Amino acid sequence: MIRFIAPALLLVASYCLTAQSDYATIKLDYGGYAVGFTRTKTIDSSRIYRRVQDFTNAIQFREVPISVWYPAAAEEGTRLLVEDYLAVLKEEEEWENLPDEFILDWFYYPRNEITEKNSRQSTQAFGNAAAANGRFPVIIYAPSYHASSSENFMLCEYLASHGYVVVAAPSRGSATMRLTGGNADDAVAQSRDLALLFAHAHQLPYTDTGRVFTIGFSFGGLANVPFAVTNRYVDGVISLDGTIKYNPQVAESVPGFDTETFRVPFVHFRQKEIPEVVLEQDDIDPGLAERFGFLDSIPGGPAYEFGSPSLTHGQFASYGLLFEPRDSRQDAPDSIIVRGYEQLNRAVLHTLTAMDAYADLGHWETAGYEGLITASGFTLKRAKRKLPDNSVTVSDFFDTVRADGFANIDHIYDAFSAAHPAFALGQGPLNTLGLQLGLASKNSQDEAARNGIAVLKLAVKLYPESANLHDSIATVYKHQGFRAEAIYHFERSLALNPENEYGRKQLGELKNN
Repeated sequence: MIRFIAPALLLVASYCLTAQSDYATIKLDYGGYAVGFTRTKTIDSSRIYRRVQDFTNAIQFREVPISVWYPAAAEEGTRLLVEDYLAVLKEEEEWENLPDEFILDWFYYPRNEITEKNSRQSTQAFGNAAAANGRFPVIIYAPSYHASSSENFMLCEYLASHGYVVVAAPSRGSATMRLTGGNADDAVAQSRDLALLFAHAHQLPYTDTGRVFTIGFSFGGLANVPFAVTNRYVDGVISLDGTIKYNPQVAESVPGFDTETFRVPFVHFRQKEIPEVVLEQDDIDPGLAERFGFLDSIPGGPAYEFGSPSLTHGQFASYGLLFEPRDSRQDAPDSIIVRGYEQLNRAVLHTLTAMDAYADLGHWETAGYEGLITASGFTLKRAKRKLPDNSVTVSDFFDTVRADGFANIDHIYDAFSAAHPAFALGQGPLNTLGLQLGLASKNSQDEAARNGIAVLKLAVKLYPESANLHDSIATVYKHQGFRAEAIYHFERSLALNPENEYGRKQLGELKNN
């Protein structure tokens, strides 16, 4: 039997002899949601594709298999086994009819006592479980060179349990599943697939596509950067020892790539220091660890590079942790590797929380964030803390209010004011939007009507001496049938401006009816 070996794995040296991690020893602090997992496939009719495993010249539209992890309503059904994730490889490698028992023999990973045990372990996910109520931020995951969408299933489950939807597709070449050496064509292909993942996520009823982040491992941690540059809806980029550090020229060759337009937080978690013997024997440039052209070229922060004290490159992904042999020249004892992967999960979650707050208010809690990551075991290697000059506007404020709810408008205003001392919310926008919404319906239970009152209540709170604003909120209250509130504010308006004949007339009608 001829076993299929991925090109990247041909680089594994013969002295990688030690064992893999035992899944049962990995303890992640999962969140409050059960985890659902589902698989689907989309077709990109703008690109052609050929199935190389079929040995045919036939051309078809590009297939993009998709894996989705999401917060589930409850633990229902049977938990997936690790081998269920490994079975994803069959479709993604065009071996759909391969019996499951051959997966460890056929694809990337060696069969031994530990890998067989790991493949039989139960995971956190339930297949096709009902989604939890609500809408959740989206993470678009980019796997490593010619790797499966499920390569980092433990991280994806972990993030879903904390309230994120994670969507992923395999790393494939531009015209077949084979990549062609990690060049710009490969980066473009993966970047375009990430855009398809966003389109798929946008169709899911439980996603909030106003909050989108991307995480990429290895080559995926290069392809997700031009994706973020050319798709401005991305709110933050996380690199798991991404190739963007080591080969930024590939990203720079992608059409439309321009670091000057990169305006979202960027955080890179890099592998542990490489020993001298490995640098020498594997002919690795020792200067690679110190250079980071992309991060240095970003015009504004926040941007960070953190170093892991315990993880080598492959151990940033679940499959590398559980199935790839260890390199006795540089890998730490297994207990330390496992702890390092646990720390990585926590650091990624802290980073997403900080990025989400930055997308909301444009404010980065520098000391607090750096303290959380270093407390998670990572060492700060590089930082750009100067934030870009992107002062928030009134439109930014009201977009945030629409996203977070008009009921929270007071809290949002306080947060904006604290984060941006120069932010000014004038009477005009408050008055105009409040009247537009408040007069849209005479039904006080209508959402627009309630929202209009919320805006005008903030207006008179901020400008209590404005006769015009009291007149406006009184008009809306009268329109919606709130007689007592309308009388109060018309009286306030007249006290401030006795010449308000409109207000006097309206007040008379209210008191005489």
